[in-house]
Amino acid sequence: HHWQSDWLLGFGWDENLWKEGQKPHRSQLDQIWPNQPVCFSRADGHAFWVNSEVLRRLGWRKGQKPPSVSGGQVVLDGEGQPSGVFVDRAKAPIEALLPELSDQQICAYLLKGLQIFNRAGFTHLRDLGGEERHWQEACRLDQSGLLTAAIEQFFFVNDPENYNQALQLALKARQDHWQNLRVGGVKVFLDGALGSEGALLSSCYHGSGSHHHSDHSYREQHRGLSLMGDELLEEILCRCWEQEMPVAVHVIGDEACHRVVVKAAELWERGLEGDLHLEHAQMLRPETLDLMRGRSVFCHMQPCHWLSDRLWLRDKLGPELYSHVFPWRRLQEASIAFDFGSDSPIAPASVGDNFMALQGSAQEGIAPLLGSPNSYHCHSDSHWAPNSFTQFDSDWQVQRVVFRGQDIPLD
Repeated sequence: HHWQSDWLLGFGWDENLWKEGQKPHRSQLDQIWPNQPVCFSRADGHAFWVNSEVLRRLGWRKGQKPPSVSGGQVVLDGEGQPSGVFVDRAKAPIEALLPELSDQQICAYLLKGLQIFNRAGFTHLRDLGGEERHWQEACRLDQSGLLTAAIEQFFFVNDPENYNQALQLALKARQDHWQNLRVGGVKVFLDGALGSEGALLSSCYHGSGSHHHSDHSYREQHRGLSLMGDELLEEILCRCWEQEMPVAVHVIGDEACHRVVVKAAELWERGLEGDLHLEHAQMLRPETLDLMRGRSVFCHMQPCHWLSDRLWLRDKLGPELYSHVFPWRRLQEASIAFDFGSDSPIAPASVGDNFMALQGSAQEGIAPLLGSPNSYHCHSDSHWAPNSFTQFDSDWQVQRVVFRGQDIPLD
């Protein structure tokens, strides 16, 4: 588990913010790092940008055509060669090469994460990236009184085929009883993100905002990526729900949301009870909402994504699909449960950004939220970690954070 220092890892690039027509390519990285493996994760976490050294380590030879990947995309350049950008499931071979973190590093990252969230005013978190060693370190922190947030842990695996691994971990972890840790369920991905055009839509991406439209990587017309088939999705829902384990599914595109809800509704009709969490649910069609009414389904949304997506969203989706985005008002009207979070590190941990996005989006034609957004930022279980609260000033700057009656230092 020692960190191999020759890898350079980074996070946060977004070609939508670059000069017109600029695209990530391995040659840009090769100029600076000709011999060191470099892997940078896109701002949405759904694509890697690597240099030629990583391709060499993957065993790629110049002139070789990369294999097609189900649920993923190896983006090709003008010469039909890998550009160095790997989207969604195509990232898996690179992930297998990345050096593993040590227990000490995992612990240090957890503490750093707590500090970031606490300073932003968060006292309760849903962590959707849980793995075994990650959980063990979190338990150690809670045991030593260093966990300054109440954390719902969802267990996740990169490849949905291996969902049973996450389910077994979740079942085992559920037997532990900790003050500030709870098992939330199992997390899987059904589609990608809108920024990297992996979100699964019911009709094609289009407009100049469709930044792949001139690449050879995607067909001229494409609808995004499906990261698993209906049979596997059904199996995951059945197996988890039989064990009374909630399932959280990453869904951003309207078609991804619809597919999950249709499948869940079939199982509910057959009498199989189970909680379904839709992560993001950034686009919902009316017929999807109809199937969700009165069901055990919860949406977890991040209004702050509007702040970045608004620059290209209308252009990328076209008017009809755009009418389905950021559906908080329609969820309210249908009495479907939802809450607001940050999606950090994809967006900054910030309650203020959510409020800003809710105001700004309402001015730009997104149906406005009714009433105060405050309740959607509060945890639904007021008995868990009681006497935990945050005080903000009128500009949504954090003034004071209290967790279980103790003030958290903000400096």
